[in-house]
Amino acid sequence: MPNLNIHCKIDQRSIDRYVKEQKVLGDRITLSDQACAGLKLVINNRSSSWTYAYRKRGYIYGGKRHPQRTMKLGDPSTMSPAEARLDAETVKAQVRAGKDPALTARSAERARRAEEARKKSLLEWLGCYGEERMQSGATKYKRDELRNVRLSLDELNLQTAFPEELTSRHVRDLTDVHRERPATGRQRYGALCRFLDYLLDEEAIIANPALSVSKRRKPKPPAPRMNFFSQEQLKDLWALEGLKPEYLRYLRFMITTPLRAAEAAGLFWDQVDISRQEARLTADDTKNSEHFVMPLNALAQSVIGEASDPSLYVFQLSRNGGSMKAWSHFNKNVRKASGIDAFILHDLRRTFSTLMAEHTKVQEPLIDSLLNHKQSATRGGVIRHYQQAKHVEQRRDVMNRWGELLEGWL
Repeated sequence: MPNLNIHCKIDQRSIDRYVKEQKVLGDRITLSDQACAGLKLVINNRSSSWTYAYRKRGYIYGGKRHPQRTMKLGDPSTMSPAEARLDAETVKAQVRAGKDPALTARSAERARRAEEARKKSLLEWLGCYGEERMQSGATKYKRDELRNVRLSLDELNLQTAFPEELTSRHVRDLTDVHRERPATGRQRYGALCRFLDYLLDEEAIIANPALSVSKRRKPKPPAPRMNFFSQEQLKDLWALEGLKPEYLRYLRFMITTPLRAAEAAGLFWDQVDISRQEARLTADDTKNSEHFVMPLNALAQSVIGEASDPSLYVFQLSRNGGSMKAWSHFNKNVRKASGIDAFILHDLRRTFSTLMAEHTKVQEPLIDSLLNHKQSATRGGVIRHYQQAKHVEQRRDVMNRWGELLEGWL
């Protein structure tokens, strides 16, 4: 914003005059008081304030003078010019005494904010964290992040505790609780550590206690899953008997299309374009919070059938018509019907990747791009800013090839 500087003896008449002038010009107007050096009235579009600029006496290292500091004294609606000059003289007296009033005021304000922060419980801070950083759980990642922090506080019985009461001992206890479940422990620890970083930024704590946990006590990465299904097992899964018809329809779609379980279960009919043979996922639907297009081969289209009401799910997996929640129940039913004791729905994605690499000459990066991993779209250097190709047609060819393989095996 342009700034208009005016030197005058500030009184109520001049204040009223330049407030009106500022509304006409739209520029910031700064009135410098001739009666008190350093005292200014800054008039903006929405507010005005008295400020006083000073320089601490003496010199710093290197023979330089101390930097000039500016502190706000008040608002002209509640502070008259005479009162502003009196406050400015008080600041001058403190400077002559060797003090630095601006730093003192900032320290006092910081202490006040810290004291206010310490009066809020961890559960209250979690609500602020959800609104300010996690957009109230706008994406699956952010919902999972909030859920893991909440469960961590529940497991440590610290919902009503204050931030400074959470110590590194509690974080170590949390890792011990999940020692037999490293994946869960790692999720809890990571989410809690990021929440504590937020509290550190808000000055509710002076250090992140999660960072004090030794490397030995931190949750180790879980062993990578290696399971995938053979051609014979895929044939058995396709021809299952004793499974609910809608469960079987969904399972067959997951065999033909390597989407994540929740992504496929959450598909609405308006996200499926039969004419273009593809399913479209928004950034809110995917794990990596990025838009994704999944080509559908002929076998996948035959499974889902004709389009229905756009507001309905493609797969009605829940009795109440809502989103699917009973994944353990689903996996248990498939294990019972198929006899595959180690069946996990997510292993179908690994099966697609493995069998495509084994039976075709398709490049592995292209196969991995259909799994919609964050790393598969990561590029470094200059190419990161120029190469934005999605390889949709190449992906469509890969999915058609996968459909041909499945038709031959099934």
